[in-house]
Amino acid sequence: MPVPQEQASRRASGRGGRARPGQVGSAVSIVADYRASAGIDVAHDTADRAAGNLLRMPVTVLQQDWGAALGYDAAGVWRAWAPDLEHQTVSCGHFMAEEAPAVVVRALRDLLLR
Repeated sequence: MPVPQEQASRRASGRGGRARPGQVGSAVSIVADYRASAGIDVAHDTADRAAGNLLRMPVTVLQQDWGAALGYDAAGVWRAWAPDLEHQTVSCGHFMAEEAPAVVVRALRDLLLR
């Protein structure tokens, strides 16, 4: 039986409580989270943008260098939501915390000091 999109999003975020990483069903939750990103999350972001909502806390974005090389402007996307933004391009792949742990730790420490 298909799961309603919002329920799937709650499950994927841990608020609805079923699957956890490594458990049966976690792949379903992960897919539901990606699906929400292209569905209900877009509607929520559109409503937030229309209301003028911003992230008021400091935000740090670490972008993989291949994303920047492809022309993806992560800083531009996030700056629209977060005026207090620090952006850094990192030479690594998808698993940034495993491939560049020192960079990630330094960014987290710097973020916590802001």
